[in-house]
Amino acid sequence: MKLARLCTLSTRCTALSARHLTTTSEYKVKGTEEFFSKQAVLGRPMSPHLTIYKPQLTSMLSISHRASGVGWGVAIYGGALLTVLPGGFSHYVHLAEQIAPGAGVIVLLKSIVLLPFVYHTVNGFRHLAWDMGKGFKIGEVYKSGWSTVAVSVALSLLIVSLL
Repeated sequence: MKLARLCTLSTRCTALSARHLTTTSEYKVKGTEEFFSKQAVLGRPMSPHLTIYKPQLTSMLSISHRASGVGWGVAIYGGALLTVLPGGFSHYVHLAEQIAPGAGVIVLLKSIVLLPFVYHTVNGFRHLAWDMGKGFKIGEVYKSGWSTVAVSVALSLLIVSLL
């Protein structure tokens, strides 16, 4: 359906949104299509992306922060789902206790589960410091990054030992 037709059907459509609408098949810069065709013939990727860059502490911490945030979301929704399943949350906790292999394995599993959550929380404080405009120099970024990792490991081990 054409945008003009959609605008006549909708009361919220503005001229601003119509002005910036483009399709992916149009190239604004002359020669762009030829450039991408040449790159495809040469077998080059569109962007070097992850294949040529050496992983750095900053990039790994950023990826880990995002992944641990997804983990938090899955855990929250999973826990909520367990409350509505037959037997409720306590039933599934009891089942997990029955199949528990041994104390060492339990401590290891708790550590593996807890570390991403502690890391995400500690790294969240690092981001709050950045929001206040502190710690942007490269040395400070690396120092706070390694500190975040160390504090996360220490805190998660401390919490596991208390559980």
